[in-house]
Parts: sequence; C-alpha cells; structure tokens
Amino acid sequence: MEYIPETEPLYTPVPEPRSTRRAASLCAFAAIAATLLSYAILFAYGILTVNAAFSDRMSANLTLLVNTVAVDFIALPLAWLAFLRRIPKNDACEIETRTPLSLKKLLFYFPCAFVLMYAGALMGTLIGMLFKKGLSNVVEQAIGSVDIWVSVLCAGIIGPVAEELFFRKAMIDRLSKYHPIDAILFSAVLFALIHGNLTQFLYAFPLGVLLGIIYYHTQNIGYTILLHIAINMIGGVVPQLVMGGIAMLPESMNTLVTFVYSQIIIGICAVGLIFLIRRRREFLPIQSSVPRFRRPFYLNAGFIIACVLFTGLFILSEVSL
Repeated sequence: MEYIPETEPLYTPVPEPRSTRRAASLCAFAAIAATLLSYAILFAYGILTVNAAFSDRMSANLTLLVNTVAVDFIALPLAWLAFLRRIPKNDACEIETRTPLSLKKLLFYFPCAFVLMYAGALMGTLIGMLFKKGLSNVVEQAIGSVDIWVSVLCAGIIGPVAEELFFRKAMIDRLSKYHPIDAILFSAVLFALIHGNLTQFLYAFPLGVLLGIIYYHTQNIGYTILLHIAINMIGGVVPQLVMGGIAMLPESMNTLVTFVYSQIIIGICAVGLIFLIRRRREFLPIQSSVPRFRRPFYLNAGFIIACVLFTGLFILSEVSL
C-alpha cells in the first residue's frame, strides 16, 4: 500500500481587534486624503482659470476632465501609496476554489447591479420629496452639460477602472483577512461616501456591496470593472444620448421614444430583481473562519472623522443647490 503522508491543515492567523481597527482607520484616512486632495486641485484650477474666456460647454468639459485627472490619476494613487500600502495584503485567501464567471453569468449580474442602483436613486427621490428643492444630483448636472465623448471617457471608462482598483482590489484584498463581510461593507461605505453627496451615496452603496461580493468570490477585478463600466454607461451616458436624440426629433416622436426607453429601464429592473432573488444563494451567505470584530471596523479615528467630513459635504452640496 502506498504511503500517503499526512498534511497539516493550513493555519489561518486570527487577527486582533487592534490590527483590525488600524487597518480600517487607514482605509478611511485614504478616502479622506483622496477627497481633500482632489478638492484642493479643483480649487487651484478654479483660481487659475477664473478669468479664462471659456464657453459654458468648454468650461464644463475642462472641469470634468480636470476632476477625473485629480481624483483618478492623482488623489487615489497617492492615497494608496500613503495609507493602503501600509496595510498587509491578504495573500492567503480563505477561498480554496475561486468562482470564475462566464460571460453569460456575468451578464446576469448586470441587471442585478442596475436594479440596486435604481432602487437607491428612487430612495433619493423619495427623500428629496421631503424638501422643496429636492436632493442635488451632481452627476446628472455634470454629464448633462458636457460633450458625449467626455462623458464616455471620464464617467464611462476611467472612473470605474480607478474606483474598482482602489475600493475593491486594494481595500478588500487588505481587509478581507479581518472579516470578508465587513471588508465588503466597509469598502462599499467609503466608496459611497467619497462621492460627496447623498444622492450618489444612496445608489453607490448597494452597488458597492454587490461589486464587493462578486470580487471577493471571484478574486478577478476584471469582472467588477466591466460591470461598473456597463452600469455607468447605461445609467449615465445612454440617457444623455437619448435626451440629445429626443431634442432632435419632432415633438410627435418624443413621447414614443421616451415611453420605449422607460419600458426598457423597467424591464431591466424587473429582470434584475428576479435574478437577485433567485441567484442570491450563489454568493451568499459569506462564510469565514475568523471572528468578526464589528466595533474596530466602525469605531476608529479614521472612520469617525470620515463620517463627520462627508456628512458636512453632503449638507454643503444640498445648501449650495
């Protein structure tokens, strides 16, 4: 009989509350630093161009381009270097067999993400009804005032790639060893907060949770990048094209095009809701062998300061509407 040597089970080190608190705090400070740095760059740009004779369209294009460069090419990379790189990466992933997704399966998750985004947007609309002016919608205002190629480049491609690398790849890789559930939730909260206004927070958070779950189980950032790009394109760029096309059509066609487009959106949301209910067991529940320390994740200096700062930004965005 062939001798088969016994193999010792892999040892999974149990993190301490102190190390959990430090890691979560560093992630929160990374989000704070990225936000403050991007605001500083935009403020400097505003001072330098205060007397520039730009047209309204050119000014909007340049502002969105500068904002994209400031956030995605400067602020987020520097925040990663200053804070996230100090957190040890989770090299020993708890998932023994990763879950690859076929193109067909990946397409199933698009309507799921879409319905979560629209559910958050609907909640924002309902909350806005409590105020006379409603909630501010920075994205709609920004995208509606720029050329389509700027929307595609900034909101459709560069933004999703940078945000997925920062909030899913960098954060979840480093926080999942403390607990995957809180790693996903915490990264989603920071992802939503960094948008700087309540409207985007309400739909960015559930979207961030879904993308975090998909990334944790697949360990493939390409999946969430593609989903994020698709969501931003369909949710932001396509409406801009539709509204532009409607403006060029005769009035008799406007109602028909608007009706068809709204039915497509309703159909995608309906399919997404069905998939969320029927396919929830594929990625849930999330199991882990390490204890879950909730307090260190959310009661730390970085996260408390982040909540105060971003709450102030939320209020400021509504007051300045």
